[in-house]
Amino acid sequence: MPTHAEVAHASKTADVDAKGLAEALRSQIRGEVRFDRGTRALYATDGSNYRQVPIGVVLPRDADDVLATVALCRQFGAALLCRGGGTSLAGQCCNVAVILDFSKYMARILEIDPARRVARVQSGVVLDHLRAAAEKHHLTFGP
Repeated sequence: MPTHAEVAHASKTADVDAKGLAEALRSQIRGEVRFDRGTRALYATDGSNYRQVPIGVVLPRDADDVLATVALCRQFGAALLCRGGGTSLAGQCCNVAVILDFSKYMARILEIDPARRVARVQSGVVLDHLRAAAEKHHLTFGP
């Protein structure tokens, strides 16, 4: 049986004006805004058995898009979830939320500093790409 908090969250999420949020996002960000049924179905799953259809998906082009998306989700009362490759095994990237997918436009390696043994990357970087770049400096990075 769901808890009171779970019921309250579900009803609050159901009250989100998805159409209005999508329109506001399209008017304020440069990235892609996908609230269609097909995209929502694709993002409803990950590597786990969990299935939660999101409110919509945003593919931000830059940090300004991320900030605008966060502000609009707050204004509309929509939950927000950041997603990488969708390989989580415990449902971490499935929820009734607006999903920020960084993998298309924000997936660059910004810097590898072999002396300090650190890397600066964008949120959507693919681990194998980072490892390949780090290997040139005889470094590796864990998941």
